[in-house]
Amino acid sequence: MTDPHRHHKGHHRGIGHWPARIGLVLLALAVLALPFYAAAEYYLYAKYMSTQVQAPTARFDTVEAAFWSGAARSLPATSAPVVLAYHDIGPASSDYTVTPAAFDAQLTALEKAGYRSMTSDEFVAYLKGEPAPPRSVYITFDDGPNGLWVYADQILARHHMHGTVFLITGRVDDRPYYLSWKEIDRMQASGRWDFQDHTHNLHHRAVVDAQGHKASALANRLWLPQQHRQETRVEYEARVSADLQRSFDDFAAHDLPAPKLFAFPFSEATERANLPMPGQTLQDLLNSRFVATMTNVSTRPLPASRRAADGRQVERLEVLKSTTAAQLLADAVRWTQIAPQGSAPLAQPQLWTHNDSSGLRGVGAFTGAGPYPDASSPVHYLAASYRARSSVDWNNYEVDARVSGLGDGTNQGAVQVRDGSGAPVTASISQGNLLVSVAGKKEPIEHLAASSDHMLRIAVRDDSTAIWVDGTKRVKLPATGNPASRTGGIALRVGINKPGVSWPRFTSLRIVDVADSPRAVTGTQQPVHAADLLDPNAQWVSTPGVKAPFRITRKELGPEGRTLSVYGSYRPDATARWDDYILSGTIARLTDTQVSGALWVRVGSPLAISARVYRDHVEVYSGDADNLTQVASRPLTQASAHAVSVTVTADRTSITVDGSTTLGLIAKGETGGVGFSAYRDLTRQSWPTVQQFKVAVIAGTG
Repeated sequence: MTDPHRHHKGHHRGIGHWPARIGLVLLALAVLALPFYAAAEYYLYAKYMSTQVQAPTARFDTVEAAFWSGAARSLPATSAPVVLAYHDIGPASSDYTVTPAAFDAQLTALEKAGYRSMTSDEFVAYLKGEPAPPRSVYITFDDGPNGLWVYADQILARHHMHGTVFLITGRVDDRPYYLSWKEIDRMQASGRWDFQDHTHNLHHRAVVDAQGHKASALANRLWLPQQHRQETRVEYEARVSADLQRSFDDFAAHDLPAPKLFAFPFSEATERANLPMPGQTLQDLLNSRFVATMTNVSTRPLPASRRAADGRQVERLEVLKSTTAAQLLADAVRWTQIAPQGSAPLAQPQLWTHNDSSGLRGVGAFTGAGPYPDASSPVHYLAASYRARSSVDWNNYEVDARVSGLGDGTNQGAVQVRDGSGAPVTASISQGNLLVSVAGKKEPIEHLAASSDHMLRIAVRDDSTAIWVDGTKRVKLPATGNPASRTGGIALRVGINKPGVSWPRFTSLRIVDVADSPRAVTGTQQPVHAADLLDPNAQWVSTPGVKAPFRITRKELGPEGRTLSVYGSYRPDATARWDDYILSGTIARLTDTQVSGALWVRVGSPLAISARVYRDHVEVYSGDADNLTQVASRPLTQASAHAVSVTVTADRTSITVDGSTTLGLIAKGETGGVGFSAYRDLTRQSWPTVQQFKVAVIAGTG
């Protein structure tokens, strides 16, 4: 007979072993699955994390290197940035793909010429009115192709430069052409990249009418075939808004800062849209979300400038497979904003751009040298702009021009100022008349003493335009529009009323920069001895009304933020009359050769002085924060900190570093306060700081 107790005992033992048996089975399954899991993980890693390719370093002879170093020497050290537009970097596959070797050569040329790169935060700060970093380029890439990670990333690292990618977020992870989110995460963490918006999924062409014509899906209302009509404005705006919101959501989901800038697909802006008027334009819709938009095509010059910032649309310099390093540098120089001056513009034919249908180049048709359109040609006028893209922010200048060869009213010569602005002013002169127009609207004719030769002078000021003929003031017109929209350079025009008439000619032309009047001193002036630069509540500003991004303690002043450069001045309105003082401080945390800090004196004067200190050298600049010229450079014993002292008197500025390296500059009585700026090449680099920072009255002067 079976023992019931024994049976019961055995039954309990079997139940107790089941968890162990299940565990063994699961372990066996895990062991069997491990190779498959590893294979899957490897597959996903290989699919979404491409291997980077180290591009060979471009090599150049000493002649090329010397050319690049000197190419931008005549340009201001600080000006509006030049915005570059790339598409893809990789083995040549289309006109929009720049090879790694060409990209490396282009960055080498820019680096040798003294250009540095910007982040999007810096560019946005510039558009909002802050000073631009020293001679800078904003390097942008559209679409987000995989070649940026595979090829461009290491080239940027080699040159200590920064790139910005305008992402089509709906195409991310669309392999093999586009970047993956894993690669974007690595790029963001490197400090070499940031990311902006290029739509979620509207970078394509779609049917826009009953005839089947296709155009940008972003810039146009689409055709709804089932309903046999175009989208309504409300439907269009809802579709575009939903797409933009989706891109913002993608940025947030992958821990990227919300985009502040937008690049038009196909560079198609609002002028090509089929939206009905009146009503909100595409630009209006984008302005509600972004600080500015980017395009490579513009109906008028809009490179990065105060004019572009005002219109919230920036024109970029497009870089293609065919663009050589020398050509890119020449174009960057041509796009760099300069002061309004030119002693002999007619001797610089390469700086003139024709705005007519003649197909001619240069200035021969304006100086009498020709060539001219054929007598049978329907072209009866010729027009050209001087420095069309580097004169966008010109203001406060005068133009002197002599026009000769004027016949009996059948030909005329004209000078246009504020060229390319919303309100250009044109003075057209014939043998016996002066005709003036503003934005195409004609003013009453001024009659002149008949002559085949007239001297024209035009004075451009913030608030007016005045015109003299042969030494007599004839017209003074108030400036229209807001200040940023009415700036611009000059253009010339010559015309004939009928074929066979001789063309007039300009025998002289000169542009003179008229410096702004001295800054008005407003408010209470603070004496030097009352200044406390390291007061945590001290008023440091980057521009009027904008607090400088500084962290201030009793020990040091240091920058904050995700930019590559910062600038701030101490109470500029209250220190405008400062003179006879010593500014001193130790610039510390110079952790890399690309990191520097600068002390500024005479801030507020057009000839402010800054001493920029690196680990191994010091550079001295003259000019305000928007327009600097390097005037000196000296080597230093390499160190992570340097003590700087700047002595300011009515006739001299003396700079001493570490008690031994001294530089002296002649002054002309310029007064003004003090400031600090800092620079670095990567956002992950630590900022330099200034310690023991103080300003004191020179003994015996106050």
